[in-house]
Amino acid sequence: MAAHSLNSALLTPKSPDLHPTHLEPQQEGFGNPASSIPSGNLYAYSPPRGAPLARIEFEAHIFPQNAYYQHHASFDDLEASANNGCDFCGLILECFQRSISEDERPSLWPYEWDPEQPLSRPTGSDTMYAVAKSLSVSDIKLCVNATHLYLGQGIKKARVFDEILVQVGPLPAVNDDDVEPEWSMPQLRLTLESPRDEKFFIGDFRVEKLHELPTRVMDVGDSLESSSVSLFLSRGFKADYAALSHCWGGAISPLLTTERMHAFQECIQMATLPANFRDAITITRNLGIRYLWIDSLCIQQDSKSDWERESKMMGSVYRNSTVTISAMVSSGSKEGILKCDTRVATYPKGTSLPLSSQGNESCSECPQVTVYPLRDPSQETIRGLDLGCALTYRGWTLQEYLLSPRHIMYGKDMLYWRCPGTFLSSDGLPPGNRTPDRTYPTMSRVIYSDILHHHQPPASDMNILFVEYYQLVGAYSARRLTYGSDKLPAFSGLAQRLHPVIGGDYLAGIWTADFRRGLMWTADPTHCPHAEGDYRAPSWSWAVTDEQVLYGSGCSSTLEPSPSSANLIDYSVEPRVPGNQYGEIRSASIVLEALTKPLVRSSQVVNGLADPDGVGVVIFDESTVSKDSLRMTHTTLFQAKAECDDYLLSVITRPGADSDWEIDDELFVEQDYLLLLVHTDDNAPEDPESSNSGALCLVVRPVGGNDHSSDTFERMGTAFLGPPSLEWLKTWRRRVLTLV
Repeated sequence: MAAHSLNSALLTPKSPDLHPTHLEPQQEGFGNPASSIPSGNLYAYSPPRGAPLARIEFEAHIFPQNAYYQHHASFDDLEASANNGCDFCGLILECFQRSISEDERPSLWPYEWDPEQPLSRPTGSDTMYAVAKSLSVSDIKLCVNATHLYLGQGIKKARVFDEILVQVGPLPAVNDDDVEPEWSMPQLRLTLESPRDEKFFIGDFRVEKLHELPTRVMDVGDSLESSSVSLFLSRGFKADYAALSHCWGGAISPLLTTERMHAFQECIQMATLPANFRDAITITRNLGIRYLWIDSLCIQQDSKSDWERESKMMGSVYRNSTVTISAMVSSGSKEGILKCDTRVATYPKGTSLPLSSQGNESCSECPQVTVYPLRDPSQETIRGLDLGCALTYRGWTLQEYLLSPRHIMYGKDMLYWRCPGTFLSSDGLPPGNRTPDRTYPTMSRVIYSDILHHHQPPASDMNILFVEYYQLVGAYSARRLTYGSDKLPAFSGLAQRLHPVIGGDYLAGIWTADFRRGLMWTADPTHCPHAEGDYRAPSWSWAVTDEQVLYGSGCSSTLEPSPSSANLIDYSVEPRVPGNQYGEIRSASIVLEALTKPLVRSSQVVNGLADPDGVGVVIFDESTVSKDSLRMTHTTLFQAKAECDDYLLSVITRPGADSDWEIDDELFVEQDYLLLLVHTDDNAPEDPESSNSGALCLVVRPVGGNDHSSDTFERMGTAFLGPPSLEWLKTWRRRVLTLV
């Protein structure tokens, strides 16, 4: 055999079986290399750290003339060391004893391996052991190698060292091409394998440890031709597995049910599965992976408790997968993943031309290039798929996309690869204007913290992390879910990954560590009515609506506490599944101490979009008029007087100028509202008369009608005021309110 697996722990100075004194460098003046080999895995480091002698002399697949490790003075010394219990020396010795060679002077290390060769009497002349024993000079030299490089490439190209070359006796002579080189012993190659539980980085990325399989996976077998698969109950078994990210697109059959559990463990005929599943099985097999996770076949579809239990772990399923297979353009399970575009091409096929830098070159000797007409503007790109395709419209697939560290993405025209480091497409073009922008870079450092070399963002980046989180919420809200009750569960995996870094508590999509900003989501673009039916989220959570929401420009920086800002006094969340605070909830509430001001809502429409008397704008979650009548309008806030007190009045304004309009109290909505001041920066204001910033407010109303004495409210919108005067803020009433 030309290569043999070597437990890399044998190469660490902490191993009791290693003789560091035998690993003395040939290069004069270089310290003991045994002390410079990092603890853990020799190849688990970038070349400059992992093999210092390689910095002095290294050419891939070529044994160095000077910078190598002198392991033993002779083959007899190696054999004696092995007999005294050195595992590493024993491994090298066994490779020589079991490798069959009928040639007394082989030019290459033989591939034939005899496991039956008796090691107690390896005196036969047909082994590499016999060849080594016949040498008059048989010292043992070691060096590292990088198998991913081409012959002769230097250390600058090396990403990882994954092989040890063992040279017995004299090195191959460096002679002129015209001189027949003297024979030298061919090199034994020992493959380095790092235990998957050890940290192993290539550049900035860690090669991941082997994870436990999900509760259930499909066992696709090891035969490419098999017509069946089976359900495998993992019970903590560790192995590589693929996960499928896809759109159901309606009813799927068959599904895993309680009744089918036993039968699925026996056999599932591939012919009974939808096209997406059959293709995913084919892909998994061709990748050399044994197990595949598909939601409808691995979660009991007739068991609410099983779904609740498994959905809690959905984020980990994708995060820990070896690879995620993404059916980007398949809108339903029956469409298939491995499909060809059947459209008839309307563009010419192109023509071939020779490339020549010299005018007198023969065209037959020139490389050829194919010339095509202008690129079809509708041609598929990974950037276009990222902006909008069947998979990116679905709610569940966002966390599947972001949590999975490795993707194979199938479009209609091409195959794509995505990982934390890059995007690649099967047309071979490098990343550029056809690949997606790097979204959520700080958040990605948190999500992939266990595979990144520099994983956690510094404290100074926490504001950026929150900004990216709110951008993510906006992107998620634009997607669609078949069941509204999935609003929080389909986002839960992302929240789980972020929570240890963000800290505090997670309240139905809002973080206590940044609660002021978290409360300030708004409708995008007009209104976001709260979902009706079964309870799924409190009114103050963005999960309460099926419409798209956003966090505006006022939320681009941290809202630090100030004298007039709201304070979070208490909070409560009751999860539907005990212990799963990220999934479905039964109820939630927060208690705020905040300044409040009465708000009267009017359906009156006036001309004056930029009325100088307006003090701010309000965006109600639910509208009182039709969408058509709201085009090109804002809801403007005005300060109004009522007897000895003032209140805020909201009026619908549209383009135009009408300075003579009067308040029509008959158009007032018969509902009491309050403006709740969430934040304004009145910490040592630069202007002694007003706050340093505008005021961010919630619009709330009493639960159960116009009960002025009620302290329980629900959110009904947001408002944004210009920098309020400090005197006016003194007229606001400070209250303790419970929001549900």
